[in-house]
Amino acid sequence: MANATFGRLMAAITPRNDNYFVLFNNLADCAVKGSKVLALMTTVRDAERFDLHFSELRRIESEADEYTKEILLSLHKTFITPFDRREIRELAMALDDIIDYMEDIPQSAKIYGHTSFTPEMVALSQILLRASEKVRDAVNMLSDMKDAGRILRTCEEISAIEGEADHVMRAGMQRLFAEEADARTLIRSKELYDLFEEAVDSCEDVADVIHGVVLERI
Repeated sequence: MANATFGRLMAAITPRNDNYFVLFNNLADCAVKGSKVLALMTTVRDAERFDLHFSELRRIESEADEYTKEILLSLHKTFITPFDRREIRELAMALDDIIDYMEDIPQSAKIYGHTSFTPEMVALSQILLRASEKVRDAVNMLSDMKDAGRILRTCEEISAIEGEADHVMRAGMQRLFAEEADARTLIRSKELYDLFEEAVDSCEDVADVIHGVVLERI
């Protein structure tokens, strides 16, 4: 009983930490910035320019890691959170995953000694950019649940974009196996397609978390 009373007292005197929304917005901004850089990289043929873009993408990924760490550390310090702690953790990790997979794409390309991408991969980079922009829209609306319907529609749009990415990836894989005989190129390209898919899937993971958060509050 004493513990319950103490908990109510602390809840009454401890302000809610709305800094979470600032950090989520910063993470979503990183996802958009990263996807723009990645989209440029898929069209670059000059190795030096590719490396310059890659350095920028790694800088963005490091910035996102710091925001993610701050969110996770704050969960141990904040008495009152804007929504469930598990959902906060899942949202932070899903946003961070988008950017991690973005960085993995050029990293994988460089390991195999190539910096060129198929037309389908170029298309996937544009799809990832659109998905990231929708993610940013949804995250930016989280701090104010007044227009829950709009947030849910944005989440549905992200899911539709993910479906579009699946279609493009399947078409790319089909063309790859029909036209390419070199096993090394097949392995490399399959890995790159998988990473593009993971990045877009992470956007949908963000949408799923936000969808759950909103449904619990309307």
